[in-house]
This record gives sequence, structure tokens and C-alpha cells, in this order.
Amino acid sequence: MDRELTITLSAHDLELLVEALDSHEYWQLGYNLPRKNGFVILPGDRDPDLIWEASPPTANEHESIVEIERCRTLSARLEAMVRGTT
Repeated sequence: MDRELTITLSAHDLELLVEALDSHEYWQLGYNLPRKNGFVILPGDRDPDLIWEASPPTANEHESIVEIERCRTLSARLEAMVRGTT
């Protein structure tokens, strides 16, 4: 079970975490998924039908997709905090 924590970070620290999440997505989580122009392509992303329609995700790819979606959600939350919109 996740527990909620409160920490204080500067905007610079949050930006660094967002960059780290992007790198983690690309190099660790998305190593077995299609990539284009520095982005991991998931079903539902830019023109995914060209990639995913012909071959649906395998069980391993599906696990990676779920983890990348969690990573992207956290990254979006952090980016919103940097912009001051949360």
C-alpha cells in the first residue's frame, strides 16, 4: 500500500525529477517498446495504429506500458507543480 509523504523541493529539483522520469521511461521502462524521435510509443500515442494495430502488446510489453503510464502520470503532476497549477 502506498503511503503519502510530504517533502519540500525547489522548482529546480522538480524539473530535475521530471527529466529523470523521462530518462527512466526511455532507457529502462521502454527498452522493449517501439521508439521514435526520442519517445517511447504506447498504444494511444501519436499514430500508434501504425505500430500497435499490426501486433498488439505482448504480456511483457503490457507490463512496460503500465509502468510507463504510471511514470507519465507522476511526471505530469510534477510538471504542474513547477508551473504552479496544482
